[in-house]
Amino acid sequence: MEQVRNLLIRNVLPIMSPDTMKEESADSFLATFGGYMKQIAAVAKHDSGFALYESNVAPIHEKYGDFFSTVAKITEAAGIKLYAVIYTFVDNYYGVDPSYKTYNANGVANEYYVCPARESFWAYLKSVTEEVIRFPIAGIILLGNTFVRQEFCFCESCKKEFSAAAGIDTSFTWDGLRDNDQLFSKWLDWRAEKMYNALSGIYSVAKKKEGLDFLIGVDIDPEVGYEKGAFRQLGQDVEALSGISGHLLVSINPWSPILPSPGSPEYNIEIEKMRFIDNITARRRKVSFKYWTLINENDFDTVKSIATRFKATKIVSDLDFPEKYRIWREAHLSIA
Repeated sequence: MEQVRNLLIRNVLPIMSPDTMKEESADSFLATFGGYMKQIAAVAKHDSGFALYESNVAPIHEKYGDFFSTVAKITEAAGIKLYAVIYTFVDNYYGVDPSYKTYNANGVANEYYVCPARESFWAYLKSVTEEVIRFPIAGIILLGNTFVRQEFCFCESCKKEFSAAAGIDTSFTWDGLRDNDQLFSKWLDWRAEKMYNALSGIYSVAKKKEGLDFLIGVDIDPEVGYEKGAFRQLGQDVEALSGISGHLLVSINPWSPILPSPGSPEYNIEIEKMRFIDNITARRRKVSFKYWTLINENDFDTVKSIATRFKATKIVSDLDFPEKYRIWREAHLSIA
């Protein structure tokens, strides 16, 4: 527990979630560490798809249905800034729903994600956000803003819509897309536009709450291909997304969770690959960094060094790896 205190003393913004708190209740965690906190984040809509508060639109978690509500009540009384975490397209509840399933080019669904292009799901996320901003929060953090891989989404709705946009038959194949540079470029642009529009819609609701900080998460990973890979594989146009709210949250090495030591050749490569961030901050947009867990001193030193280099606003960290981390990693690296 001393390690958690160290994070708070260093002004890291930790994310509270029932599955990373080792069965500790929100009450006891805040009672133990509240004196060290100026800010805290807590999950409102979980990656399981369940709401951790009394929602009228989202399914409520059977065991942790009052988790976020409890955190909000305690932090308001203690004068601690609270950030609400909303998982968007990582959603195990709706990931098995035929209306929202996301498929690869072979027709295989990934039940841990939903199709990011379904506008009805965008409307649902906006409704969730409408509820969350009623709590006493200082900001919102959007996580899970991703397609699974470049060969997703091949659901019937997406195939129909993309074929109309690209002027091709709905029977198009993955090989046909990949082997035609112009068509493949349209595919990547179409997916990135869908992601941008979805997240812009959520922000349009959130900004109704005056002064709300709004962090949009993106994944910058060496095995996925850094910024270009985020666009190609995950549908994240990083620079465009940074302009939605003006605050980008960069997850460092989320799927390759080994951080190089500052000054090492590997570290210098990482810095070089992240120079796109300079273009974002030059536009007076804010950038913060996230790493799964910063309990390890060496990991903190590396993230702190990167954050200092790029003039980061915040450093964000989970208390531990999420339960489904291995599943997510295998999906994004296509090693399942």
